[in-house]
Amino acid sequence: MELFAKLERKQRFTFFNSGSENRFFIARSGLLSSLPMYQDLVRAQKPFDIIRANIIIRSILNKRKFDEVYLTTARQYRRNGELPHDGEIAVRKAIEEAKKGMPYFEMGEERVYIPIFPRSINLIYSRNITRLEEKPLQALLGEGAETLVVDAFDTYGADLFNSYFTNLIKVSEYQGVVAYFDYDSLAIYFVNQQGRIDVNICLFDRQLGKRNMNHMLQRIRPVVDAYFRDDKEELMNTLVQNQLISSSLIYRIKSDETKFFSRLERETNK
Repeated sequence: MELFAKLERKQRFTFFNSGSENRFFIARSGLLSSLPMYQDLVRAQKPFDIIRANIIIRSILNKRKFDEVYLTTARQYRRNGELPHDGEIAVRKAIEEAKKGMPYFEMGEERVYIPIFPRSINLIYSRNITRLEEKPLQALLGEGAETLVVDAFDTYGADLFNSYFTNLIKVSEYQGVVAYFDYDSLAIYFVNQQGRIDVNICLFDRQLGKRNMNHMLQRIRPVVDAYFRDDKEELMNTLVQNQLISSSLIYRIKSDETKFFSRLERETNK
């Protein structure tokens, strides 16, 4: 919808570029080069693409931490190429300690720490990592597990963004589409079950004046509800009523749209 594109073009400067998510991405985006499936995210520029990229980067960092802790601890206890029982206990304790600082995604009662892997492999890492002693599973260590990498967004869907991998705040959900708000980019993101964005609504245009950041979620909910009802007129009204977009910009968008359809009708009737 042209409305959303215009809101994006007219948005006032936000602090996303100087914020923690963008700084994290700039410092570590090179890690994505190790996974061909995610090469398109290496050059991410828009906030939502950077948020997606950071989910993958944090997944890579989690896996590397798991591998490092496992290998370091197992090396201390391994005898004659085998990991004895006391070594297995030590490895599990070390892994549990490492988990305390890791982001994760809750899937029912399970925690997914490496969403670039399917659920089955995540269960090995989070619950039974000493299975990496088994010959077929040893290939998971280091950089040798590339063939097992999955599309994290297809696999875990919109709910992946409602996790410790992002700073997004879930607003509501309707028919599989989840609305999230981001305080850094000052935008509402509607994410589908393929983990891709359907629409983003950028708030606070340049004509609005001072930004009122009080009770943001309360003010955003009517906008989200109107979007889910596919009520464009009410969506624009609630944006203005809740001081999220200036009335002058909405008026101009409505006027431009009216002129466009009038011109289109005249040309059609020639």
